[in-house]
Amino acid sequence: MENRTPFVKLPQSTAGRSKNWRTLRAICLLLFMSISLTAYSQITVDLKDISLRASLKKIEQVSNYKFFYSESLPELSWKVSLNVRDVTIDQTMTRLLEGMELTYKKEQENVIVLIRKTQSKQLTKKVTGTVVDANGEPIIGASIVIKGESHGTITDFDGKFALPDVPKKAVLTISYIGYKTVNLATTDQTLVKVVLEEDSKMIDEVVVVGYGVQSQKLVTTSISKVKMENIDQGNDYNPIKMLQGRVAGVNISSASGTPGETPNITVRGIGSVSGGSSPLYVVDGIPSEKYPNLNPNDIESMEVLKDASAAAIYGSRANAGVVLITTKSGQQGKTKIEVSGRYGFASLASDIEMANSTEYMNTMQAAIDNYNVQMGTNLQLYIPSQIQETDWVKEISRKNSKTGAGSISISGGNEKTTFFASLGANTQEGYLNKSKYDQYNMRAKFSHKINSIFKLNMNLAGSASRSDLLEETSTSLKVLRTAREEQPWYSPYKEDGTSYKVNGTDILRHNPLMLINEEDWVAKKYQLSGVFSIDVTPFKGFKYTPTVSAYGILDNVSKKLSDKHDARKNSSGWGALAQQKDQSFRYVIDNVFSYNNEWNKLIYSVMLGHSFEKYTYEQFGAKSDNYANGAYPSSSFDLINAGPNIYAGDISYTSYALESYFGRIALNWDNKYILNASLRSDGSSRFAKNKRYGYFPSASFAWRASNEGFFPKNKYVNDAKLRLSWGMTGSMAGVSNYAPLSLISAGGASYNGSAGFQISQDARALTWEKASQFNIGFDIEMFQSRLTLNVDMFYQKTTDLLFKKPVNASTGYTTLQSNIGSLENKGLELALNGKILTGKFKWDLGGNISFVKNKLLSLIEGSEMYVVPSSGSNLLGGSMHALINGEPISTFYMLKMEGIYQRDDEVPAKLYAKGVRAGDVRYFDYNEDGDITDADRVNVGKAIPDFYGGITSNFSYKGFDLSLFGQFSVGGKVMAAWRGVNGSEGTDHLGLALSNVKVGDRGESVEQFFNISKEVANGYWRGEGTSNSIPRPVRIGVHTGYDYDYNVQTSTRYLEDASYFKLKTVTLGYTLPESITKKIHVNSLRVYVSADNLLTFTKYSGYDPETSFSGSPGDSNYGVDFGLQPVLRTFIFGLNLNF
Repeated sequence: MENRTPFVKLPQSTAGRSKNWRTLRAICLLLFMSISLTAYSQITVDLKDISLRASLKKIEQVSNYKFFYSESLPELSWKVSLNVRDVTIDQTMTRLLEGMELTYKKEQENVIVLIRKTQSKQLTKKVTGTVVDANGEPIIGASIVIKGESHGTITDFDGKFALPDVPKKAVLTISYIGYKTVNLATTDQTLVKVVLEEDSKMIDEVVVVGYGVQSQKLVTTSISKVKMENIDQGNDYNPIKMLQGRVAGVNISSASGTPGETPNITVRGIGSVSGGSSPLYVVDGIPSEKYPNLNPNDIESMEVLKDASAAAIYGSRANAGVVLITTKSGQQGKTKIEVSGRYGFASLASDIEMANSTEYMNTMQAAIDNYNVQMGTNLQLYIPSQIQETDWVKEISRKNSKTGAGSISISGGNEKTTFFASLGANTQEGYLNKSKYDQYNMRAKFSHKINSIFKLNMNLAGSASRSDLLEETSTSLKVLRTAREEQPWYSPYKEDGTSYKVNGTDILRHNPLMLINEEDWVAKKYQLSGVFSIDVTPFKGFKYTPTVSAYGILDNVSKKLSDKHDARKNSSGWGALAQQKDQSFRYVIDNVFSYNNEWNKLIYSVMLGHSFEKYTYEQFGAKSDNYANGAYPSSSFDLINAGPNIYAGDISYTSYALESYFGRIALNWDNKYILNASLRSDGSSRFAKNKRYGYFPSASFAWRASNEGFFPKNKYVNDAKLRLSWGMTGSMAGVSNYAPLSLISAGGASYNGSAGFQISQDARALTWEKASQFNIGFDIEMFQSRLTLNVDMFYQKTTDLLFKKPVNASTGYTTLQSNIGSLENKGLELALNGKILTGKFKWDLGGNISFVKNKLLSLIEGSEMYVVPSSGSNLLGGSMHALINGEPISTFYMLKMEGIYQRDDEVPAKLYAKGVRAGDVRYFDYNEDGDITDADRVNVGKAIPDFYGGITSNFSYKGFDLSLFGQFSVGGKVMAAWRGVNGSEGTDHLGLALSNVKVGDRGESVEQFFNISKEVANGYWRGEGTSNSIPRPVRIGVHTGYDYDYNVQTSTRYLEDASYFKLKTVTLGYTLPESITKKIHVNSLRVYVSADNLLTFTKYSGYDPETSFSGSPGDSNYGVDFGLQPVLRTFIFGLNLNF
């Protein structure tokens, strides 16, 4: 006898009789009855010459009926045929069992039992009863069947059941998932009460923790687990991006839409100013500060260790959290082959529209007119005799970019040996021509049990990737920004149709088509990793695992300019051909001992380990001559030594070592009280000998209150757990590998004509950044785990911040790396997931939201604020951040725009004297001195959001499935540097960006202006009341006393709201019926269509509000959108095939 279909998990009963609980119970009962009535009414099925057993299974698939029967019935193998449409279950069963010595009985609305016709005439009785747990609370949906027979039923909302026609000497088997099965003799009994005990050894969902696994129900820390099989990947191939919006407390943003771009990730806020805020990645035991290239289809699960207690086992690199990635392994059983593939087309989701020739001409004419009036001149706008209307961005971009991915894997094994092997490939074209990313992966895992003591494990993986890059992040060439700024009335080519128009002689900017077509910049990356281990289990409960891991990376970057690259072919510092080959190697040796046992109600385990790790990194690069004076003969050559000289590129060597001792003890008393404690000691070569070791303890406790006898567990709450934890972690990310040493380098004053030496680094007695974190959490499961709620509150304080402290230049330095200051993060995380409908039509709904507050407590002694100086080009926006005690890291500190002066008499005298007039920007005068200077800068917001999260909704009906995933972020701000802040260039310059160009129809150089956006061309200030956000157009030169211009000062004019809601992915799939897949000899086949980055709701005027030029929150360019390639909207067609 077998139950062919598992029972629907229904909500559990309540012992409490409050009005609210009774109301909720009634609602649930009505909902259940309404679903049942609609699901059980009519049946349509077409069966042709298949067994009775298979026929019953088909009826179960098209309805919510469940069949019980004894496997000893010979009729189960009889062939039957049946074709009915919209008939009742009674009509269906009568026709199905026609000619057989079988009949059926309805035990409940959806439970049907097959019995022999003679069996109904036997001497029987009716048995009623109640099934409860150890606390006396009713268990809903428990199975009650006659042992050895098919006759059975399930318990109702109050744990009650009634089973008629029970033979007098029958034995009832009562079972429920998670509880020990009970066999009950019913001799002389018609009313019974059954108490089920929780099975502490039940199979439970497990999560990976540092150097081990734990039952999810017994976890005492804050760990979030994501299974790749539950993720709708959309167009992502980087698994880390797939965590975005799916894990509470984890904030992920895209640096840009450049193919292969690594995302920015923070866990529970910002843990450091300059020491790094990216988590540690551990892939199958191999640690890495950077995310390795993986095939997402190879990944079994990802666990994010969020609180310090969970992450402390990784000690000195866990300040920003830890992401554990576990790849798939082979399983005992039949060999499986899985194939997946997808192909799609991507296009621009939102555009930054530029002015056409007419809009551009009218705006620049207004700029000159305003200049002439104010300056008393008579300048004229040059207009070419022939207008060649050109959309320069379209000239360098793809209308549709192709994307595709494929993967195949094979796995299986027997009692001794298991294996898994896979191949994967991914290709993605960017928005701009030639921009592309390709990645190829392979993996092979092998496990062999030599005997009862020894088990050998091997895990090999490799990847190869190629990125075709463009000069995007270059603040001089900046190909996409250049295309926006090019004048719309010129075409890219000269009259011959093939020669590029040249900057300064034919057009205003470097020709963006030339920048793309005449440079080949290719970055290749090769990664290879191997993990070898032996599990030694000489006796029960004890295991010793020595592991050797190795991970190597080779980066091979080449850049080749043709002799048509007019922008840089003769430029000093540039070679016609440059090559850079960098390699890194890491090996880790681990020895881990573990022992677990139990005594009375205590289950305990101990883990001790030692780890040694060494990392080396070597750079070697070279470049050739350029084309100046014919030094490099021709772009047809691909050899650096084709020219007379070879110049050094980046050449260096560095390394560090880390030795660690760690241990953990776990105590579990009766599945009620769980205590974990760990300690790790890390010794790093980056620190001086007397400060080399850091100690990182943790402790955590969980109380499963629902297992207490006094806990009012009821039909609505079936599991409740309280978690408390504390831990300490560290960071050495901001410390150089040779920080404790004084270094010298060539340079300084010469001596007798020979180069001298200079001190390039002073020895620093630095120590670890340390973070102490407290966490309190609640995990609640309701309605038989149909609804789960996870709540976490945390407080983290980081001390000994690593920061380059400003010092007096007389010391020989302007800054010195030091341990100073402290900061804090505190927050609230909520995650709610529910199985709303569980019948034929299934609906799962889940979401999470995180509130994180970050605050700098102290930094530089005697100073409340440190203004972060600008770094890089002025086009990134200049100095815009400040580190202010009591305020968040990433605080924007700049002038505040209050509007536009509408009349001249509104302008203060000091500003009027500097040329400010009606139509110019009105800034907030903080010190009320009538002037606008740096002293008027104020705190105007931050780049990090107030809260963020995601929502997932999955529907399925028969073979169809629909998945929707959305993510949101609220409260952050983004600096739209591409608009022209702190400089004369940008889409909003309104007459400030100009240069002289030699034009053919005059034969002389004339003044011309960069293009502007359509928005400012049509919305600028034209007189009183016309605009309070976009200033007047005016040629540069009317304002004095300011860098670049008064109207483009670093201010909130360019600071925009980065809040958004994205409908990230929508996927519709269909799994073919088994009757079809069997004919084509496959186990399952699913086809789907998907839309990625479908809709974005935001006030931001740029491509994407997530963008940040820098991934480090303490960097001067964090939260800056330079205007790089956008993330595209992609439509995908795919399939999943299993053999």
